Amino acid sequence: MGNWSYRRLRSSGRTWLILSITLLVVGGGLSALGDTNIIRIATNFFILCTLVVALQVFVGNSGIVSFGHVAFFGVGAYTAALLTIPPNVKERALPMLPDLLMLVETGLLSATLGGALVALLFALFTGLALARMQEQAMAMATLALLVMMHAVFSNWEEVTRGTTGLYGIPRSITLWSALVGIIVISGLALLFKASPTGLYLQASREDPLAAQTIGINLFRVRLIGWLVSGALMGGAGALWAQNILAFGPDQFYFVETFTLLSMLVIGGLGSVSGAITGAAVVTVVSELLRDLEGGFDLGPLTIPELPGLVQLAVAVLIMVILIFRPEGLLDQREVGGKG
Repeated sequence: MGNWSYRRLRSSGRTWLILSITLLVVGGGLSALGDTNIIRIATNFFILCTLVVALQVFVGNSGIVSFGHVAFFGVGAYTAALLTIPPNVKERALPMLPDLLMLVETGLLSATLGGALVALLFALFTGLALARMQEQAMAMATLALLVMMHAVFSNWEEVTRGTTGLYGIPRSITLWSALVGIIVISGLALLFKASPTGLYLQASREDPLAAQTIGINLFRVRLIGWLVSGALMGGAGALWAQNILAFGPDQFYFVETFTLLSMLVIGGLGSVSGAITGAAVVTVVSELLRDLEGGFDLGPLTIPELPGLVQLAVAVLIMVILIFRPEGLLDQREVGGKG
């Protein structure tokens, strides 16, 4: 197997098995409750996990913060939408759409793979330039990528309907298909982390200069990490689109970037398990506080509406984590194995 390490593969396999069983138990337990709202929250949570894990593949292994991965999220979502919206709906909403896209109508798997493939091609196009940059410059360039793609999503009306957004996307996602999505993506993320390229990328994270002196090609390993992460993010975005039914360009901008990065920081940048843990923590906090945003009674006191309470709570939680556990809840550790 060349430079592959059986020990790292066994450790990653053990982690994947534990995560999969845990997620299956959670999904099965919540499904058994039969509560439609709880099932909806669980489905959204599993899809959110796929996005955070996809982001972790690059950020966690390279140590370079990416503000631009939401662009891959958007590319995957728009691709899946254009592949699944019925032709009669596209004729009304997107009359200028090319015939090839106008007539096509695929299912869940084809749309998800299509979203991953288009995001992979976009990652290759952008990564050839970004992966050559120094760490700080690359991080800032990803922010420019986010702004650039938001402008594209907002103004390419023939394909995206601009700021009006797309609608009519069939809901193909269930609790179980979302669960399969996170199990597959977490498995691929752990496999990449255990691979020789993943190990080299982690070495560049710890000391780029030392990594170069022992023969690691920083451009190559960063580009591969960028490609894998971008493709997984595109696939996750495709799953998201087939659950949300309608969306616009503002759903792929700063708020989503902050949300995904906050989950990763809270759980632990260097850990796939941490990414899922951070998503769970933020989801629980958000659901507990969401109802309070509309105001509530505290004994004789009536607390008025508190818009932004969820974001404020998440921001405070990030600061607390950074003060007391700067590496996140799990640091670089994986459940059932080492980081």
